[in-house]
Amino acid sequence: MNNSATRDTSYSTKGKRRNIRFCASNDTLFVRSHTDMSDEEKAATWYTDQDKKNMRISLMKTIKSMQKNGLACERCTRGLEHMRTPEHLEQRQINKECNISAVLEEQQRQRSLGIDDPAEMRRISEASSQWSKNMALKSSEADAIKARALQKDLCLLMAS
Repeated sequence: MNNSATRDTSYSTKGKRRNIRFCASNDTLFVRSHTDMSDEEKAATWYTDQDKKNMRISLMKTIKSMQKNGLACERCTRGLEHMRTPEHLEQRQINKECNISAVLEEQQRQRSLGIDDPAEMRRISEASSQWSKNMALKSSEADAIKARALQKDLCLLMAS
């Protein structure tokens, strides 16, 4: 089911209640109820409590390793970069709040003037999220280098 109507969503920043608009365009997928699944299907579909416990333990080991060893950490840290240092986490939160505030303020300005300029909203969001974009590009470049090295090693291994 597609719904292309816009919707307003409330968001609270530092005690102020604000709204932001989203163009709600989505697809609805129907998933079988767990009551219609066999025990085997459920076991193959969802994590067990033990699985979740093991993931938490592994996650904590990864965070401790990356905090201790920095970039020399041998574990996969993708998605955990913000946990490397408290300063990085704080900077990420500040950037996120600044981005949200900038977009909400522009939305407020546009509403007060009776205009609707999505391109300007986009420009403001892109400008205020540039740091995050730069960090993501830097990470993706490092991932690409690692992937090429692994692919090269695999080709050499298969050729021998």
